[in-house]
Amino acid sequence: MIHYYVWFRLQSDVDEKEGLAIVGAFLRELHEAGGIADFRLLRNSGDPAKSKLLPFEALIEFRDDAQFGAAFSAQAARGIHTGEHGRIMEMVSDFQIEVFRGVVT
Repeated sequence: MIHYYVWFRLQSDVDEKEGLAIVGAFLRELHEAGGIADFRLLRNSGDPAKSKLLPFEALIEFRDDAQFGAAFSAQAARGIHTGEHGRIMEMVSDFQIEVFRGVVT
């Protein structure tokens, strides 16, 4: 399993409920089409003054390298600044991405 974490902040002029609904709809569409294995959309509940992370997190799961690579190839072919992904990029002011892979213990 590959976990793709995106921590993000919406721009100040974006309605939070509407912005998160757009992100959620995009991720649901990817999941229903088989582009991702699963996802969660989370709010950072830590004290903003003490947390180093951004207010929201999209945790996106991929089954394996094949699904991971296919998802990024498909988005690159559509263009990262077009469609729903482009719309999300226009709404976000800050983001940080990290990729984690399971380890065998």
